[in-house]
Amino acid sequence: MLISNLITHKSELLTVKPTDLISKALEVINKNNLLSIPVIDDDKYYGYISKEIIFSFQFEKNIDKKSLISDFKVEELMKSDLPIASPWDGVEQVVSYLEHKHIPFVPIIGKYDSFNGIVTHHAVFHQFNEIFGVNKGEKLSVVAFDIPGQISKISRIISENNGDILSFVVIDPKTAIDVKEIVVRLVSEDFDKIVKEIKKAGFQVQD
Repeated sequence: MLISNLITHKSELLTVKPTDLISKALEVINKNNLLSIPVIDDDKYYGYISKEIIFSFQFEKNIDKKSLISDFKVEELMKSDLPIASPWDGVEQVVSYLEHKHIPFVPIIGKYDSFNGIVTHHAVFHQFNEIFGVNKGEKLSVVAFDIPGQISKISRIISENNGDILSFVVIDPKTAIDVKEIVVRLVSEDFDKIVKEIKKAGFQVQD
């Protein structure tokens, strides 16, 4: 999968500049029901600002809210500790950042340090649903021994019985037996016949 499929491009994002006042950042965040936003100027990425960062700073410094929003700039509070990815990085690396580092998004920086956009948890889950074809066609879950030719055999059975495959995903169920779960989303006028033929071929079909 290309990382470009997951990027929310900068033209779609709400952002603030480092020199903007905290009042501007809070206005953008609150008005649009966001938790955090990137800090950029032109095409350069500087970091991010969030409600949590703002109010943690207020609490730690014991500053009244009026002073906080009118006397401080975004660059004084923003964080710049997010891992950076490029449009050419593997999707697996970006997903790993989101999963293990508990961060709001991953900034994507292209050629000449230009800010391309971000990858969010929402984008990953959306793409995950697309891959699995959620709410599309009918789901067929087949357990097969991990040997060559299994996917080809299942595909042939579906094709021979006039099934149209929408998505094909192979999952490792992490069992003691060396098997794979093959999840297929397909469209067919006779789904039950396909299930019957797959079982006849020696595969286990999950209910």
